[in-house]
This record gives sequence, C-alpha cells and structure tokens, in this order.
Amino acid sequence: IEYTKKNALGYRNIYLITDDTTIKIDGCINVLEKRFPFDINDIAHYHTRSERNGWYLQQLLKLYAGKVIRGILEHFLVIDADTFFLKPTSFFEDGLPLYNYGDEYNEPYFKHMKLLHPSFDKVDSNISGICHHMVFNKYYINKLIQLVEDRHDDDFFNVFFKFVEYIPAGASEYELYFNYMLKNHSDKIKIRKLKWENVNQLDTNVNCDYISYHWYKR
Repeated sequence: IEYTKKNALGYRNIYLITDDTTIKIDGCINVLEKRFPFDINDIAHYHTRSERNGWYLQQLLKLYAGKVIRGILEHFLVIDADTFFLKPTSFFEDGLPLYNYGDEYNEPYFKHMKLLHPSFDKVDSNISGICHHMVFNKYYINKLIQLVEDRHDDDFFNVFFKFVEYIPAGASEYELYFNYMLKNHSDKIKIRKLKWENVNQLDTNVNCDYISYHWYKR
C-alpha cells in the first residue's frame, strides 16, 4: 500500500477487499468479502476444499468489485496485494486505460474461456494479460458477464467455478478480460510495456516499474 500510494499516479481511493474486520490502514477503505454474492464455500461446492480455492475467489472478487463497491469509478485499477510499484506510473493516456502485458501461456485458461462462451479467444499469441494489475471498466465487465449468463442461464460466478477443470491453475480473470477487450473493444484501450519481474525476495531497489513477490516464492 505504501508503494501504491507513492507511485500509482492519479488514484482517488484505495479499496482493500478482505474478510478481516480488524484491518485498519490509514487512507484505505475496507470492503468486506461478505458483501459479494459468493464466498469460498461456493468454490468448495464444485471442487471440494483446496488451498487453491482462495486463488479462484480473488479472481471473482476483482470481476465483481465494480458491482459491489459503492461509488467506485467507471474505470478502476486492480493491483494484486503482492505487487509493488517502484516507479511513478500512469494508467491512462489520452483518456484511455493503459494495459501492460506478460508472456505467460497456460492452455487451461483458454479452454476455460471457451467453456464460458465460444466467442472468447486468445487474440495475440505473443502477449498475455497476466501482469498482476489491470484497469477494469464496469460497463465492459458487465457486458462480458451478461454474455456468459445468457448462454448458461446461471449466475456468472457459478459458471466460472463450475467450468474449472484443472484445479491448480484452470482459469484466469486477467486473461479473460484482457482478451475480451482486445477482441471486442481494442479502440477503448492502449497497450504499453512496463518493466516488471516476479521476484524471489523483496528488493525495492531493482530497476523495474514494479515487482510481484508471490507467496509461493517466499
């Protein structure tokens, strides 16, 4: 949060999505998980109890934040809690949100996307939407969600959980939204390259725009 406050330029509010009612951090607004229309037990309903359930839960929390958080702006920036912006970074240019990218490729993500809706494709084989932050737009998320709900006649979150076939890493909210925007609304975003790394230790002096220090690397 310290690095977000310092280097995420132009933010209005910082929202923390949590199930811990005791967390109090200056300058942040807590949003409790219980306000969302699903919880970790919904994932367990489809996939039993697993250490990966929380990972799937956080994906849906991101996609539903625009529906749940009162007063959130039409565009909102999601930053994974293990990601540290080390240099001042803008997220808009000429009124359009800026999208960084990575090079990860995991076939189950795209199989899952196709099960959600046959129109969902990987658009560019050279870039991935997985880069540990993303600007979402409420209008386009709702359009994506509506496509899935109309096809399956069920709540989006149920469909999302139900079609995960490869439990360790079977879905990606970032790939889903990134490729949806590239395919359907590419004129509403701009692609730009930031320098970033997944790191094995928390060294904030490295020459990167941001780093991600994941729990599995600690």
